[in-house]
Amino acid sequence: MDRDLLVVFDGECGLCQVARRWAEERDRQGHLRFVPYQDADLARLAPGLTPALAARSLYVIATDGQRYRGARAVFVTLRSLPGAWGLLGYVGALPPVSLLAEPVYRLVARHRTRLSRWLGLAQCRLEAPTKRP
Repeated sequence: MDRDLLVVFDGECGLCQVARRWAEERDRQGHLRFVPYQDADLARLAPGLTPALAARSLYVIATDGQRYRGARAVFVTLRSLPGAWGLLGYVGALPPVSLLAEPVYRLVARHRTRLSRWLGLAQCRLEAPTKRP
């Protein structure tokens, strides 16, 4: 398995920034490279990946071009870390597990602005969805 990964995340989200720092501290082998989608040349890095898609979900891109998103991207990132985190990532990246985890990922991603605010982190610049009458 190719363990060198590009992690495309929301650089304006407090929760995403904390998760990035947490993973970087544990990535002793240097397998992970993080880039905020706001600063990335997405067309070059991952053809077809647009800022609108990257704003909604975490993306991980392997050097062979394989692309992961959402909960599976989180688990693939963990899989690159040593010890128990790698084991958790390996199990979680299995399609049945990552599919079950996806609704939880979507819920957190959808409310990351509010969660960042509640945790006292930098807030996302994404607009909160407006309620329709």
